[in-house]
Amino acid sequence: MTMGSMTMGWRIQLCLLVLGVEACLPVVAQQARIPAVKSVSMAGDTVELPDALRGKVGVLVLGFSKGSQGQVTTWGRRLAAEWKDSASVVYYEMPMLAGVPRMLRGMVTRSMKSSIPERAQSRFVPITSDEDAWRALAHYSKGDDAYVLVVDGEGRVVWQTQGGATDAAFAGVKERVAGLRGASEARK
Repeated sequence: MTMGSMTMGWRIQLCLLVLGVEACLPVVAQQARIPAVKSVSMAGDTVELPDALRGKVGVLVLGFSKGSQGQVTTWGRRLAAEWKDSASVVYYEMPMLAGVPRMLRGMVTRSMKSSIPERAQSRFVPITSDEDAWRALAHYSKGDDAYVLVVDGEGRVVWQTQGGATDAAFAGVKERVAGLRGASEARK
C-alpha cells in the first residue's frame, strides 16, 4: 500500500466518522468515472459519453427499473426547466435496458418514446450495456429510485444523490453544477 492510498483511505474513514456516510459520497465518488457508452437518443441522435460532456457540466439521471420512471421523469422536467437551453450544462435521462431481453428492447423503447414529448427526446438516452458498472457507480440500492450524477467535463462523478427530485435534492444539484461551471470559467 502506498502512502498516497493510505492518506486517502484515512481521509475517507475520517469523513465517514465525522460527517456521516451521505456527506462523504462526493469525496468518495470524485475519483470515479462514468463508463464509456455509445447510444442513440429517442430523437435519433448518437450520444457518446463521456465525450458529449467535454467542456460542459453533465447531469445524468439513471433509472434501473420501470418503477423508477416517475422519479426519472420528474428529475428530467426540473433539469429541463433550469438548463434546457444551456450551452454549458447537458443533462440526460438514462433508463438502463441491459436487463431487457434483446428481442423485447425495440418494443420497450417504442413504448417509452411514445410517452416522451418530442422536445425532450434528445435528452432521453437508453443504455443497453455495462449496467453493472453503472449500478456500482451510482451506489445502487433501491430499484425504484432515480440516481442522479453530477459529472465534470472529463466524465468524473463529483456529486450524486438518489430518490425523488425534492427541493433539497435539486438545490444540491444546482449548487454542484454552479461550482463546476465557476471552476470551468476560472480556467478559461
